Amino acid sequence: MVSAANLAFCEGLSMTLAKTANQSMVTVSGHEVELHKGGAGAPLLFLHGGGGFGTYDPTSGPLAERFTVYAPSLPGFFGTPRPEWLYSINDVAHFIQDLVRQLGLDDYVLMGHSVGGWVAAEMAAMDSHKLKGLVLVDAAGIRPEKGEITEIFMVSGDARLKLGFHDPTQVPNYDFFTAEKSPEESAMDHANMEMLSRLCWRPYLHNPSLPHYLSGVDTNTLVVWGKQDAIIPEECGEMYAKLLPNASLQSINNCGHRPQMEKPQEFNEIVTKFLDKLS
Repeated sequence: MVSAANLAFCEGLSMTLAKTANQSMVTVSGHEVELHKGGAGAPLLFLHGGGGFGTYDPTSGPLAERFTVYAPSLPGFFGTPRPEWLYSINDVAHFIQDLVRQLGLDDYVLMGHSVGGWVAAEMAAMDSHKLKGLVLVDAAGIRPEKGEITEIFMVSGDARLKLGFHDPTQVPNYDFFTAEKSPEESAMDHANMEMLSRLCWRPYLHNPSLPHYLSGVDTNTLVVWGKQDAIIPEECGEMYAKLLPNASLQSINNCGHRPQMEKPQEFNEIVTKFLDKLS
């Protein structure tokens, strides 16, 4: 059962990322994009993972205290329709580059989680000269040499939820993830997974060419990883840190695939320390 306090939190989070004044629609190359914006300061673009924002709202909290945070719904997810020509993560990266130009972002921080981290890495490889910093959080995109990326498409929603966290008892407001969903929310989850599988099925959650692109990205980069990530192994974080010339890896112990939700205090400390050095 969801407590009244946690239900209020869940409703408030949903409102924050979907229906409050910080949500708007912008047109990118003739296509509507749902965009969330909050905070003040230099620009930071945050790209969500395949499961969306969850209990992490980048447009408020520590990030928004330092930056103007832009958090779009990726094409094909939530309130952003998929353009007919968009079939791959590389396509998504080009699309979000168009969004960057539309917003007029310059000298900005690019941050992405999971599949959003993969998009961010592709974008940095395409054009990094406007980037002030890059933050990759348990990012997909690279195939491990020793381990494996776990199958998430052919399992139940409950199984995916268990894979996402190392220890649910330490996740603040975990009831958000176990609360009964409305028919509309269930339909949205199904549509998001359908889009994720369209983008990431073959090759599975990686781009074989990406490692060859990353050596040209000289942007200061922070790679953050949940050490017990059961979906994308820490080995991938180590590979990102080696492939990117100016990258460092910060692992969070006793933590899974969603460190910003499972260990928010430690995660925020690591990220803000890195971002403060960019000033």
